[in-house]
Amino acid sequence: MPLNPVLIKDGHQESAEDFNDFPELEDFLNSNHGDAVRLPNDVDLETIKLRLQSIKTIIVDFPSFADGRGFSIARELRKKYGYSALLIAEGPLIPDQYAFALQCGFDAIKVDEGTYARQTESDWFNAMDAFSLTYQRGYAFKQGPALSVFDARKTSVGALNANDPYFGLSAEASLRQSIEDYNGKIAMVSSLGADSAVLLHLVSKIDKNLPVYFLDTGKHFRETLAYRDLLIGDLGLTNFITLTPDSKELKAEDPKGDLNQSEPDLCCALRKVRPLDKVLTDFDARITGRKRYQTPDRKNMPTLETGGRMAKVNPLAYWTAKDVTAYIRKHDLAPHPMFALGYLSIGCQPCTTRVAEGEDPRAGRWRNNDKTECGIHYIDGKWVKVPHKKTFEVF
Repeated sequence: MPLNPVLIKDGHQESAEDFNDFPELEDFLNSNHGDAVRLPNDVDLETIKLRLQSIKTIIVDFPSFADGRGFSIARELRKKYGYSALLIAEGPLIPDQYAFALQCGFDAIKVDEGTYARQTESDWFNAMDAFSLTYQRGYAFKQGPALSVFDARKTSVGALNANDPYFGLSAEASLRQSIEDYNGKIAMVSSLGADSAVLLHLVSKIDKNLPVYFLDTGKHFRETLAYRDLLIGDLGLTNFITLTPDSKELKAEDPKGDLNQSEPDLCCALRKVRPLDKVLTDFDARITGRKRYQTPDRKNMPTLETGGRMAKVNPLAYWTAKDVTAYIRKHDLAPHPMFALGYLSIGCQPCTTRVAEGEDPRAGRWRNNDKTECGIHYIDGKWVKVPHKKTFEVF
């Protein structure tokens, strides 16, 4: 006997009886009427575009806990297509994902009785209050030598006197100034990670045509590629450039596509470092999303770093994790779909795993391997691997 479904809305249980037996997409499209539909998680929303105004309720299918495509569908429905009626996520979701679903635009989630019974009603309700922590939950745990929020905000007398022309400027002001100062010789490299939307949003406010490079290694989560397209559209970025590895080099050095299993450093060099090296030689400065609180090595990091061939502009240097979360919520920025599934640091799919509660947020990167960085650190004109201990850093 099937379990009775439960609707979670505003953190509380309601009857889901009114939301059963919704027509599947094919049946809906074959009919000339109907104000409700159930969408698969691989739907092409253009197929229902002309009928959205007449639809009062949409249910989006989440076939498994690990499939986050439904989050992107909700975001597109709300942002791109302007859908304003009832939107429900259905599947084996958990409280953390409920909070994330609300951020993406869902009004409620529908779960089976068994899934609901594994949690208490207070868990669902508290998920809403805990939403700000779901973005940064790794920072709730003391993990080694990372700085506290208060330490991150401290600036020594030496730092005050340092040669940092952007010291004291806000993130937006320092970004704007750097774009003016480097006049056509500055670019941004985005990983499309968990908080990448913040810096991309700031860039879009100043210069939508600023070169933004993204490395499509051929190994990314499909959700990351969908997230890329979503942010480009949401933010109106007009010079977003996707780089790919050299096909001849791939064939010669990684013919089976499994180099990451035996030589992860070489894989990163092949798929990330070299493609980026080829394009950044045309620039004098690079914009980064690094922050002082993330690691001890960055505790005195200035907003503008000079030395070597390429300068680094760090507009978010003095930001804390709470600043990041507050900005994301204030501007209603699209979240990365994988974050709610337990991926706190997001890279290539073969080298990224979920992070357990209490684990270092970067523990999911190159798990069971000494490798901690992809190698994209410019020092004295060369791309070199920088040894780095895993700490608080999520993004």
